[in-house]
Amino acid sequence: MCPHLEKRLGTCLALALSLVSAVPAAIRADDEPSTESTAYFEQHIRPLLAERCYSCHSVREKKKQGGLLLDSRAGWARGGKQGPALQPGDVDGSLLIRAVRYDDPDLRMPPDKPLPAEAVARLEHWVRIGAPDPRDGRAPEPDHADNPSDPIAGRAHWAYRPLGNHQPPTVKEFNWPHSPIDAFILAKLEATNLRPALDADRRTWLRRVTFQLTGLPPTPSEIAGLLADDRPDALARVVDRLLEAPQFGECWGRHWLDLARYADSNGLDENFLFREAWRYRNWVIAAVNADLPFDRFLAEQLAGDLLPFDSIEQRDRQRIAAGFLVVGPKVLLGNDPQQRRMDVADEQLDTIGRTVLGQTLGCARCHDHKFDPVPTSDYYALAGIFTSTLVMQKRYMLGEQRQMERLFGLGADGENLNTAYEKFWREQPQRKEREKQAKSAVELLEKSDDKALQELAAKHPGAVAPDAADAGKPQEQRLAVQKDLLVRIQAELANHPPIPPRAMIPCDVDQPADESVRLSGQFNRLGDRVPRGFLRVMGDVPAAVSDGHSGRIELAHWLTDSQHGAGRLAARVLVNRVWQHLLGRGLVRTVDNFGRTGEPASHPELLDYLARRMIESQWSVKDLVRQIVLTRTFGLSSRAGGNGEEIDPDNRLLWRAHRRRLEPEALRDAMLAAAGLLDPLPRESTVSYLGDQATAVGDNKNRRRTDFLCRSVYLPVIRNDLPELFDVFDFANPHASTGMRPQTMVATQGLFLLNDASVLSAADATARRLLASRPSADPQNLVDTLFEYVVGTPAGHEERTDVLAFVRQTQNRLAADGGQDAELRAWSLACQALFASSRFQFLD
Repeated sequence: MCPHLEKRLGTCLALALSLVSAVPAAIRADDEPSTESTAYFEQHIRPLLAERCYSCHSVREKKKQGGLLLDSRAGWARGGKQGPALQPGDVDGSLLIRAVRYDDPDLRMPPDKPLPAEAVARLEHWVRIGAPDPRDGRAPEPDHADNPSDPIAGRAHWAYRPLGNHQPPTVKEFNWPHSPIDAFILAKLEATNLRPALDADRRTWLRRVTFQLTGLPPTPSEIAGLLADDRPDALARVVDRLLEAPQFGECWGRHWLDLARYADSNGLDENFLFREAWRYRNWVIAAVNADLPFDRFLAEQLAGDLLPFDSIEQRDRQRIAAGFLVVGPKVLLGNDPQQRRMDVADEQLDTIGRTVLGQTLGCARCHDHKFDPVPTSDYYALAGIFTSTLVMQKRYMLGEQRQMERLFGLGADGENLNTAYEKFWREQPQRKEREKQAKSAVELLEKSDDKALQELAAKHPGAVAPDAADAGKPQEQRLAVQKDLLVRIQAELANHPPIPPRAMIPCDVDQPADESVRLSGQFNRLGDRVPRGFLRVMGDVPAAVSDGHSGRIELAHWLTDSQHGAGRLAARVLVNRVWQHLLGRGLVRTVDNFGRTGEPASHPELLDYLARRMIESQWSVKDLVRQIVLTRTFGLSSRAGGNGEEIDPDNRLLWRAHRRRLEPEALRDAMLAAAGLLDPLPRESTVSYLGDQATAVGDNKNRRRTDFLCRSVYLPVIRNDLPELFDVFDFANPHASTGMRPQTMVATQGLFLLNDASVLSAADATARRLLASRPSADPQNLVDTLFEYVVGTPAGHEERTDVLAFVRQTQNRLAADGGQDAELRAWSLACQALFASSRFQFLD
């Protein structure tokens, strides 16, 4: 091996090993919980403790069984007679976890009835992340300490205020800005004596903008075209081409699918397949490509089944869009129907709060929000809209009627076909019973047991042919007609109708109604009834919910109404999300939390300027993307220089570009593109081959596939069984709305690139493509072509030397060992090394 490459790979492996051993210490119980972990506690843990534990372990009930209190952090930290109830970060070492698992007969909690598996899993996750508990720990001080949930006083918080009408500021270096956005950025830099970095070169800019807008690398011909284009609007032409490409929707639709907690299975307790989820996924991609205005985009997802339509095709599109409300995870077994109803509504409300408003609304389920101006009454005013919405139905599944996602037929005759299909499967148990009894009748006829046959015919008339039960008929004739009946019954069992076109579609319940406050969040403890409505912190205009309707149409309008609703907040959140995806960090870094515990904007005037422009452009996301990527700010180099690292090491003021790693979808798609294998065509379902049970558990050995050559956005997203690439490279958590994916650097990522079959296959195909092209007899041109395929730039002199030396030595070694295709294998290893390099994995 070339010593230079050997040293590089050796360094990578050493780093990988060091990362494996660098396991973070357990989080201490006195650490200040993060916003996300606090939200997890408020949404999942506090309600569970209140419902199942407080009756025996709380100050409120004046009970302290075993000396243990669970209504405060200090209570479980101090523990009872056996010591602390929890060891934050140590799941197996925590007494409470051992108790709820029911593994120890002498230590079982609750003693009357074990918790559902889902509840145990949530407690385990809580302990695993350090048992965050804000009840009596340190927490950020709210703006209004006396009553932080007061919606009137809360209007003073910056996120709820009207949009400012800010104009681009005057700057000293007036020739630098290319747009009003640049003026806002430069003004901040000048105020802190910072100078922006140099502009990125055209190759770097093109690779950055192509990946950011399409999730794919630029082709060699696209690179050559831009380098040769000296027109003043050359960059704008590139951006317009990318915005119109179908790949834009596949890339930016995935951003929304992260927020929509999209998956192809239910997850949680019963991980059943969401066989029709792909229709919602493809609707999102098509809507993004069409630049469907965001207010309409949102309305169709919240109330598409209720909106008027001009054709069956439009009706079906809108209904498919409303699958947004259905696609979330749900507990299907083991809980009270009323609890399930409240849990589903809570999940929908929390998703919409984070996704559209950047608010942790779920924290107000049990009590007035501790930090934000969301009283419990406002929570249940919104919850009434979703408890008046039906997203589940009983369907025949795995031998019984189960609560499943609601499906509705598509097309002019779709519902009739769907009804007939469901009727067939509902009657399947009776068919199987008929088959069983028909077989018994054949056996009785063969034994000439007429008495038993008559009893069987009387009890199961449909299972015995009339002539077969007639003792006056010849025996052979009776047996023949009974066997004919058995064959017909078996044919009915085998020839089931095909699945009709249908989609995951909600509907309003038969009698929409207001909801009652649930005391301490417990589904069976009713407080005052609250009229359906919205968050009062955004204004005093009451909700005018039509009689007999859930209120989803009114909610969708309120969310984007900038005059009397939450439109100004929704616009700020949306603009910030777009900025985050394009620049690498949000103007508000806590992209899912615009409340008091979130961070304020680094450039508040710019945020309001863009939010106002968003509303004025009729909520066009493509228009906003175009504005941002054509700024000089977007096109800066990521290289540090000057005094930037000293004054602003976190680059909050954007004096340079953020360097960042490709997301797993782009990483995989770029490898397939380099190999010439990527299939650019859209896909429908990539889970149709799976059974009703989505994961390979028990007798079900069928597992989701990842060997498709399509764009990664179409790969199966099975909750609890993500593709290995997604698992390793920080894919969105499909169980919850994800506005910002985690960003980790861990050993498993390097090991994946060294060992995974998909990487090896892509490297091999790239090498075959490379050798088939052979631009000239000069091997140095092969290296340049390889670099053009993989990283979009020719190799440097030292890189050519290193790669050629590595290939030559590897080829000689393989040939000496008697291996076949030594040249191909050597170039394949070189391709893999380039895939594992930071030049490929990162955007400069």
